[in-house]
Amino acid sequence: MLVLVVFACNHATKKPDKKTVKKMQKVKLKEYKEVNYTESQLIAFLDSVGRLPVQPLADTAAFYADSIFKTFTEPMHRELSAADFSLLKSCIHVGMIKAQDAKNIFGELKIDSACTAKGLLDSVKKGNVYLEYFSFDTNKNRFDEFGILIGDAGHCPGSKLYFFKGKKIIAKQSGYSRYTDNVEHFKDADGGSIVYRRFEFAEGSGIWWRNYFFYKYDGDNLIPILNYPETCNAEAFWRFYVSKFEAKIQKTNPLTMKVVFRRQFYNDDNDVYFNYGPVFINDSISIRYDWDNNSKALSARYQQTKLNKAQILSYYLTDNDYLFINSHYKLLKTVLADKKQRPWLLDYLNKVKNYYNH
Repeated sequence: MLVLVVFACNHATKKPDKKTVKKMQKVKLKEYKEVNYTESQLIAFLDSVGRLPVQPLADTAAFYADSIFKTFTEPMHRELSAADFSLLKSCIHVGMIKAQDAKNIFGELKIDSACTAKGLLDSVKKGNVYLEYFSFDTNKNRFDEFGILIGDAGHCPGSKLYFFKGKKIIAKQSGYSRYTDNVEHFKDADGGSIVYRRFEFAEGSGIWWRNYFFYKYDGDNLIPILNYPETCNAEAFWRFYVSKFEAKIQKTNPLTMKVVFRRQFYNDDNDVYFNYGPVFINDSISIRYDWDNNSKALSARYQQTKLNKAQILSYYLTDNDYLFINSHYKLLKTVLADKKQRPWLLDYLNKVKNYYNH
């Protein structure tokens, strides 16, 4: 990995007060007495973790987000009558649907009555519910592959997003989202429709984690094809180093991600201030994803980049320090050999060893 080492001035940032920390549910709250391990013990710890098999660590880190990603879509097999399909298309043009008609067409209506009977911020008439149409076709009037959102995404937690193949409802997802780009789409190289959304796992003062969820039309099914971090940022006290990972879609055919990633040491030995150390990772890359028909997923060309899957997963905001150490082992050995960075790395290793062994 190419690493741009930048030494920050050892400036200090004032810590939040204890009440704020408690409210923010500090991830690595010290509930144990920290042991000061010797340098030789810490180096032995680094070597032992660095030589572990990487796949079990990567699987553990990926499990939580992947579990949500793979179960976020609920398959459906409901075909509309010609009359109901015609009614739905007329409702698309006005952006609302009567509550009873929604129940008849979709077989359910999960949103709160405040989003129906009283209308939503005067955007729909009384007795109606908000409806939004997402066309995944080149011609949006074709009504072949499209999505219907029932209930305002930003205000109705029970809102649902339904995916259609012609007159058939083939899948549904939770429609609730605070992002305006609730559903985006593009055509893959084979002409298949790929849709994607952003899912938020964590958000707060100094912490932010959300992923792209990509799905593809496969006949009368909507299948999960790629779960990828969009933002994984953590400031001091959320983990044992400051980290930043941000990915943006650079282009869609083939899907290419532009990724910026950064890590910086810090310590909290002072009761009032955080002391920031060297930035030991600071880089950006582009990663290309191609459709793999055998696995029915988007597959990355990691061999052509400076970042692999395990290293990307180490940015997830979970207890994955072992994965970080393991997947960056060669880099950390280089950091260890640098006189200015060495004490910061040893301090980090001491915190990790205490945290996982207490």
